Amino acid sequence: MDSIEHEVVIVGAGAAGHSCARTLRSEGFAGRIRLVNGEGGPAINRTLVDTGVLPGLLTGAQIALPPVADVEVVDARAVRIDASTRAVVLDDGVELQADALVLASGSVPRRLDDAIAIDGAVRQHALHSAADAEQLRSAVPDLAGASIVVLGAGFIGAEVASHYVGAGARVTLIGRSRLPLREAIGADISARLAALHAERVDARLGARVVAIRAAGIPGRDDAVVVQLDDGSEIPGDALVVAVGSEPDAAWAGFDGSIAVDDRFRVPAMPGVYAAGSVSAPELPLGRVRVDHWDAATAQGAHAARALLHDLGLGDDPGAWAPTTGFSLMAYGAVIGARGVRGVDARETSDELASGGLLTDFADASGRLTGVAGWNAGPHLMQAAARL
Repeated sequence: MDSIEHEVVIVGAGAAGHSCARTLRSEGFAGRIRLVNGEGGPAINRTLVDTGVLPGLLTGAQIALPPVADVEVVDARAVRIDASTRAVVLDDGVELQADALVLASGSVPRRLDDAIAIDGAVRQHALHSAADAEQLRSAVPDLAGASIVVLGAGFIGAEVASHYVGAGARVTLIGRSRLPLREAIGADISARLAALHAERVDARLGARVVAIRAAGIPGRDDAVVVQLDDGSEIPGDALVVAVGSEPDAAWAGFDGSIAVDDRFRVPAMPGVYAAGSVSAPELPLGRVRVDHWDAATAQGAHAARALLHDLGLGDDPGAWAPTTGFSLMAYGAVIGARGVRGVDARETSDELASGGLLTDFADASGRLTGVAGWNAGPHLMQAAARL
């Protein structure tokens, strides 16, 4: 059967979905491709929300992903799937059926713990979309001397704190862990990041938020007061909530991330695949969910090649291996990583002559699974070549 006789439906137009559609076309697939975009607007490069739109360097239109030639974009929300027929039902009642269904619906911002007492008048600013960044810019138009409270000391929290400090604001950064991002960058680099936070902001690492209330100041609707478990209260002109993400999979009937094999097939659902931050592929070191743009792009491409093979239209791409990574800039320091750090990873760190730091992550057998660097420059890429 020629590829033109097959149809593929991809749910999600972000990194993984966009990459899947682009790869299908670049690999010669001539059949119909429908890309379901539930964003309510053009799909965007989400890595540029806090680093480009928030500082005012880019607009939402400028971070939109380019269209893929000969791919039908369906602007609607998917509400459920029928795995038996490889069909997805949209919020307008339309059902799309295909020979292969790819779930690439990405992630959504994680909500604050229900145990936190939150005043209904509190405005919580997430940074998931360009509109989120624009609303936050409008909330605090004059940053010089402004007070910003950031909940969450992960990737977004670190970048946002760094931006606001550079713009002249006073920042309080609150994180549950005393070693932020340890699971991604290792203990030694995390310790350096924690020390840098302490130098540049009011860092409350290892703290727990118990209550948030609106400050009740006329004309300052975004002003808040955050109470910590030690009884201290922190006022702010705006509250940024950056406590991580969770897979957007409940609409499809999954509790948490979607478990897939090493070719992004969903077990017991022939013809159904899942890729990107909605998925958790099976790796030699266990099942791992990776929520980074480059990983989602690579997974979307791998899923495309796997489904082409399963349709008899291409070679087996083999098992997916995580070799992509991320870069994070905080207060002038550059943190990068490639591969993954397993739950029980063995960490080995080396001081660089330049003052940087390089950490290797290995599994129980001693096999290298990832590397991370602090101001490591080309040393990081050289180390990543060993993955």
